[in-house]
Amino acid sequence: MLYEEKLKEAMLDILENRVSGIADSVQVLVNEGLIPNKNKNTKLDWSIILIHAYENIDVLSEEQHKELDRIYNKVLKL
Repeated sequence: MLYEEKLKEAMLDILENRVSGIADSVQVLVNEGLIPNKNKNTKLDWSIILIHAYENIDVLSEEQHKELDRIYNKVLKL
Protein backbone atom coordinates (compact mmCIF):
# COMPACT_ATOMS: atom_id res chain seq x y z
CA MET A 1 0.00 0.00 0.00
CA LEU A 2 1.56 3.26 -1.10
CA TYR A 3 -0.72 5.55 0.88
CA GLU A 4 -0.99 5.41 4.67
CA GLU A 5 -4.42 4.39 5.90
CA LYS A 6 -4.48 7.00 8.70
CA LEU A 7 -3.65 9.81 6.28
CA LYS A 8 -6.31 8.59 3.88
CA GLU A 9 -8.91 8.51 6.66
CA ALA A 10 -7.92 11.99 7.86
CA MET A 11 -8.30 13.44 4.37
CA LEU A 12 -11.64 11.70 3.91
CA ASP A 13 -12.86 13.09 7.26
CA ILE A 14 -11.85 16.62 6.27
CA LEU A 15 -13.55 16.31 2.89
CA GLU A 16 -16.72 14.82 4.34
CA ASN A 17 -16.92 17.59 6.95
CA ARG A 18 -16.39 20.16 4.22
CA VAL A 19 -19.17 18.66 2.08
CA SER A 20 -21.48 18.60 5.07
CA GLY A 21 -20.72 22.23 5.91
CA ILE A 22 -21.22 23.43 2.35
CA ALA A 23 -24.47 21.48 2.01
CA ASP A 24 -25.73 22.97 5.28
CA SER A 25 -24.91 26.51 4.18
CA VAL A 26 -26.57 25.95 0.79
CA GLN A 27 -29.68 24.70 2.55
CA VAL A 28 -29.77 27.77 4.80
CA LEU A 29 -29.37 30.07 1.80
CA VAL A 30 -32.16 28.33 -0.10
CA ASN A 31 -34.45 28.47 2.93
CA GLU A 32 -33.81 32.21 3.11
CA GLY A 33 -34.79 32.55 -0.54
CA LEU A 34 -31.27 33.17 -1.78
CA ILE A 35 -29.42 31.38 -4.55
CA PRO A 36 -25.99 29.98 -3.60
CA ASN A 37 -23.16 31.31 -5.73
CA LYS A 38 -21.31 29.16 -8.22
CA ASN A 39 -18.26 28.97 -5.95
CA LYS A 40 -20.19 26.89 -3.39
CA ASN A 41 -21.26 24.47 -6.11
CA THR A 42 -17.70 24.23 -7.40
CA LYS A 43 -16.34 23.48 -3.91
CA LEU A 44 -19.05 20.90 -3.34
CA ASP A 45 -18.49 19.19 -6.70
CA TRP A 46 -14.70 18.96 -6.33
CA SER A 47 -14.94 17.81 -2.72
CA ILE A 48 -17.25 14.96 -3.71
CA ILE A 49 -14.92 13.99 -6.56
CA LEU A 50 -11.98 13.95 -4.16
CA ILE A 51 -13.87 11.79 -1.67
CA HIS A 52 -14.36 9.16 -4.35
CA ALA A 53 -10.73 9.47 -5.46
CA TYR A 54 -9.37 9.01 -1.93
CA GLU A 55 -11.67 6.08 -1.27
CA ASN A 56 -10.03 4.35 -4.25
CA ILE A 57 -6.52 5.74 -3.88
CA ASP A 58 -4.98 2.28 -3.53
CA VAL A 59 -5.36 1.65 -7.27
CA LEU A 60 -3.41 4.80 -8.20
CA SER A 61 0.31 5.09 -8.84
CA GLU A 62 2.65 7.17 -6.71
CA GLU A 63 2.69 9.94 -9.33
CA GLN A 64 -1.11 9.98 -9.34
CA HIS A 65 -1.06 10.24 -5.53
CA LYS A 66 1.07 13.37 -5.80
CA GLU A 67 -1.27 14.90 -8.37
CA LEU A 68 -4.30 14.03 -6.26
CA ASP A 69 -2.69 15.67 -3.23
CA ARG A 70 -1.97 18.76 -5.32
CA ILE A 71 -5.62 18.97 -6.40
CA TYR A 72 -6.70 18.38 -2.78
CA ASN A 73 -4.61 21.34 -1.60
CA LYS A 74 -6.01 23.59 -4.33
CA VAL A 75 -9.61 22.63 -3.52
CA LEU A 76 -9.08 23.35 0.18
CA LYS A 77 -7.88 26.86 -0.73
CA LEU A 78 -11.09 27.65 -2.66
